[in-house]
Amino acid sequence: MTARTILCLFIVGICFGCSVPESVQSVSNADVFGDPFELLDASVEGDALVLLVQYSGGSKAHDFALLTSGAPTKSLPRQVLLSVNHNSHGDRARAMITEERKFDLMPYRDPRNSVVHIRIQGVENVLVYRYAQ
Repeated sequence: MTARTILCLFIVGICFGCSVPESVQSVSNADVFGDPFELLDASVEGDALVLLVQYSGGSKAHDFALLTSGAPTKSLPRQVLLSVNHNSHGDRARAMITEERKFDLMPYRDPRNSVVHIRIQGVENVLVYRYAQ
């Protein structure tokens, strides 16, 4: 496992902790990885953020990470700002891959409310995440 992979896992681990502290620092795409991809669709299904992504490749496994882009807002309902990052691991193949990726939203729950608005960098629509408390 490379140092870069370990750093990415550490950052994702922090993002998926029991709660997201308001002091989390912003992480830009360039801080971790930022290979090109297209986000075709985003939706919330139960406790999962479901993304339809498209990228070129085909000869290596690709990793996607969901990172916080800042602390949750103090508004009600809270808004969580997220960015999606792609690591192609140097895959230079030219096949166009379209696939669904899922991410757990439970770490972003607000213990004082049963709804959180999810804002994803590059997506205009706000996604509504509703859950039972």
